[in-house]
Amino acid sequence: MLYSVLKLIRWKNLLIIAFTQYFVRYFLIYGMLEFMNLGIVFQLSHFVFFLLCLSTILIAAAGYIINDYFDTKIDAFNKPDKVVVGKSISRRQAMFLHTVLNVIGVALGFYVGFKAGLIKLGFIHLLCTGLLWFYSTDFKKKLLIGNIITSLLTAMVPLIVLLYEIPPLVSKYKTILQFYHVNFNHIISFVLGYTAFAFFTTLIREIVKDTEDYLGDSQFGCNTLPIAFGVDHTKKIIYALALIEMVALAFLQYQQYSSADYISLIYFGLCFQLNFVVFIWMVKKAQKPSDYHKASSLLKLIMLAGVLYCAVYYYLLFK
Repeated sequence: MLYSVLKLIRWKNLLIIAFTQYFVRYFLIYGMLEFMNLGIVFQLSHFVFFLLCLSTILIAAAGYIINDYFDTKIDAFNKPDKVVVGKSISRRQAMFLHTVLNVIGVALGFYVGFKAGLIKLGFIHLLCTGLLWFYSTDFKKKLLIGNIITSLLTAMVPLIVLLYEIPPLVSKYKTILQFYHVNFNHIISFVLGYTAFAFFTTLIREIVKDTEDYLGDSQFGCNTLPIAFGVDHTKKIIYALALIEMVALAFLQYQQYSSADYISLIYFGLCFQLNFVVFIWMVKKAQKPSDYHKASSLLKLIMLAGVLYCAVYYYLLFK
C-alpha cells in the first residue's frame, strides 16, 4: 500500500520540488544576502519555511493523484504497467487522499502567508489546487492550454520562495536599504531567471510527453499538438523552443564570459547547451514512445542541473 501511494504521488518529483525550494532559499537568496554584508537575515524561521515547502509538496502530490484519477483509461492504454488508481489503490481512496492533501496544503499556505505578514499569498495555493483540478478534468485535453498550465505551476516552485521571502525583508530592512542605496533587484532577477528556465523547459518536456502518448491520447478525444498538427510538425516546434532556450542561455554565457566567470560558463556549456544538443538529436531520431520518454528524461536532468547550479553560484560568491 505504501509503495503504491509513493508511486501515485511521484515521490521522486516531490523530492526535486523540495530540493528546488531549499536550494533557491539557502544557496541563492541566502548567499546573495550574505554577500551584501548588511546583516540582513530571513524573516521566516526555518520551520515556517519547511511548512511552505511542505505545502507545495502536498498540493503537487494531490495534483498527481487527481491527474491519475481522471486519466485511468488513457494511462491504461499508454502506460498499463504504471496504473495505480483502480488497481492497488481504489478510486475512492485516491479521491480521499487528494482531498486531505489539498486541504492541509492550502491551510499551510495561508498559515505561512500569515507568518510572513501577507496572508493573501495563501490564495496562490488555493489557485494552484484549482488549476490542477481543471487541468486534469478539462484543460489537459485542449491544445497547448494544459501544457502552459503545467509549465506555469512548475515555474511557481522557485517563484513562490521569492514571493514569501522578499516582501518581509523589504518591510523589515527598508531603512537600511535606503541608507545604503541598495535593493533586492539582483535577487529578484536571478529567481525570475530560474522561473523562466523552469517554465520553458517544462513546456518543451510536456510537448515531448504528448508526443510520447500520441497514440493513446488520440483514442480518447485529446487535442494535443501531435494530434492537431502531426508528429513531424510537433518536432519542429520542439526544435524551435529548444533553440530559443539555448539562445537565452548563450546570452547569459556571454555575460559570464565578460565577467570572467568561467566556471559558470563551462557549467552552462556542459550541463545545458550540450545536453540540449543531445536532446534535439534524440527527438529528431525518435520513432517509438520509448524514444520520446528518454528525451523527456534528459530534460528532467537538465532541470535538475539548473537546481544544482544554485550551489555552484553560492560557491562562486564566497570562493
